[in-house]
Amino acid sequence: MKGGESIFIDKKSPVGVLILHGFTSTPYRFKELAIFLSNKGFSVSVPLIAGHGTTPDDLMKTSPADWTDSVMAAYLKLKQISGRIIVIGGSFGSNLAFWLGQETGDELSGIISISAPIFLRFRRLIMLRYWTYGRFKKYYRKPPWANRTGLTDKMDEVVYSVIPIKSLKEFLDFISKDTISHLPNIKAPVLIIQSTADLLLRHQSANYIFNNISSAVKELYWFKVCGHNLLSDNTKEELFAKIVDFINKIT
Repeated sequence: MKGGESIFIDKKSPVGVLILHGFTSTPYRFKELAIFLSNKGFSVSVPLIAGHGTTPDDLMKTSPADWTDSVMAAYLKLKQISGRIIVIGGSFGSNLAFWLGQETGDELSGIISISAPIFLRFRRLIMLRYWTYGRFKKYYRKPPWANRTGLTDKMDEVVYSVIPIKSLKEFLDFISKDTISHLPNIKAPVLIIQSTADLLLRHQSANYIFNNISSAVKELYWFKVCGHNLLSDNTKEELFAKIVDFINKIT
């Protein structure tokens, strides 16, 4: 997909920022943030997660192990030029960030979680569809109403309009098995960001993360806006400022 390529900006900085995009999205979503942080002097990497940025068929051929392999490879590459790494995750990218946090032990200098899916508003409906007719379908088409709520990353169009049923099930399983159960292993400083009216996530998602991580330094920041996407024009300035403030505080 044109525009969905990985982003890597080497500023020869001792602090590097690894940004992880969401499920079915691409690095393009974080292009402005990557440029903003590089202008602040940080080296920045926004990798393309396996199965993304090409075709939904490619996503269907991958597994969560492929997704985490992409994250680890990007981390190790950035680690070669920056001794201290901050990881920013957008939506499902936050789940991957927490996975990396537990895999690397105390190595990460910080994690910034933006709209991390823990408790989805429509999980029961999604699972009902999966266990009924969904098991006989190849793809789940994103509903039209999702375009109005930021659920499908339509701000840039560099995304998939359909989700492989297999991948959707693996996405939900990853949240349960690889995020929720391992949050107590997270000890790095963490900034948790969520909208007060996220139409995809239940309100307690951010609170659950805050209450279950083991980090001595942790902050919970609420955006008083409606929607899952916090990188829109009316919120990105506040979001960028909060991110760089937290990075400066912990580094």
